[in-house]
Amino acid sequence: MSIRSWWAEWRQRRSETKDLKKSSSQRPLREFVYLDEVSLRSLLTSQKDTIPEQVSRAISQAEEAEVTGKVAAGNDVLGKAELGSRFKTSNSNNVQTSRKAIVQTLFNELYDDASIEYAIKVSKVAPRPASNVDSAIKPVGRYGAVPASVFTRGTLIEVEVSLDVDPVFKLRTMMSEIEAMAKESGELFGSAGQAMLREVGPMNQFIERLLAGLIPIRAKATSLSVIEVDGQEYIVDNRIIDQIDVVRRPLEVVGVTEHIGYWKDIRRVLFSSSRVKVLCRVARDGIHHRWTPVKLAHLFNDVSPELADQINEAGRTGISGLRDSGASADIGVLQQALRFYRQELEKVADVELDGKDRDELDVELQGLSSDGSTSSVQRQAFATVYRAVAAKSGKEELLNPDADLAARNFARASAGLSLSPAFGSRVEIATHETERSSEADSRLLDVEFVAIYW
Repeated sequence: MSIRSWWAEWRQRRSETKDLKKSSSQRPLREFVYLDEVSLRSLLTSQKDTIPEQVSRAISQAEEAEVTGKVAAGNDVLGKAELGSRFKTSNSNNVQTSRKAIVQTLFNELYDDASIEYAIKVSKVAPRPASNVDSAIKPVGRYGAVPASVFTRGTLIEVEVSLDVDPVFKLRTMMSEIEAMAKESGELFGSAGQAMLREVGPMNQFIERLLAGLIPIRAKATSLSVIEVDGQEYIVDNRIIDQIDVVRRPLEVVGVTEHIGYWKDIRRVLFSSSRVKVLCRVARDGIHHRWTPVKLAHLFNDVSPELADQINEAGRTGISGLRDSGASADIGVLQQALRFYRQELEKVADVELDGKDRDELDVELQGLSSDGSTSSVQRQAFATVYRAVAAKSGKEELLNPDADLAARNFARASAGLSLSPAFGSRVEIATHETERSSEADSRLLDVEFVAIYW
């Protein structure tokens, strides 16, 4: 490096340092969309040993006032509703406003702590553009290129994102609104629309139960991208690589939030792609290609390993995909699964149904398999096949419950039949290659959100 180049770089760094000190001394206007008070207190206590006494006392007084008011409103049986209403409109709002002001004080205490390290932090100072890839990935601090290995569990980051929910939650909200409108004005949807709503209604309730009050967030970083150099991935500011011809992939920040943690109506902030900042901690090491927004779906891995993927695919394809994968499309798939199941039972029982037995079984199954879109129909159909093979063998029990479940899951997997076909197994099969391509291009940071603000 020449003396002239060194001098120019030194002056640039000095100017950036001065601008950074000036900007850091001015506290920005900040309005919260979401704040996890439990995580905030935990993080602050881990750094400060204890929450300041005056703040702790104010929190206790606010909580005591809230509880006392509710108890007082509930003592008089006759005036319970009226007193409860008065408390909510006059006292509770004041208490909540006071608590939120206190929590914001705690956030400022944590955010202004200079000793806390961030892997990434939003900066007002524009980084210098790099002239080539090698200079782009040089150690330039938390405002430049950061290797994926830095993002270990618990690492604190601040990212500016375009706020959005995961497609699964968007689908669930959309279906709930459509169902509500259909109840109020059913004539707008016609008979075909009503039939579709009856099909997807149970699925919507199932997803809502699995979400359990959690809202999955999938937000795209507005100023960060992921590049790969020599097999190593880096998260880098877009302004650094603007003048470089390098393959860049968008970075997405994913995680779940609690409904009660939002300070604003979620309809105003979660479906408009608002530009906000998020303060969060890394939940899984490194950068990932996929994640599961409905965490409880993993609970069913032993029974239905493909359930999580089907829920994700349902979110991507939306109601149109669900409509295309109706009961008529599942009839042939169910029949194929029953054939695989029958063949497996015949091997175990060492018998084989002859032509007459199969004809009788087909007649019995015909009424059941006319609608293979419900799990109850599947259970009845599998049980009918089981009884037919058991009767042929002269045995009451062919398999123990665990082995029978394994045989049914094998039959479903072989035929491509979903345990909950309303999720659209056919759509999943048709878009499998597209899904794999999409996952290959995705770059996700799996995090736990502490705060969302602007």
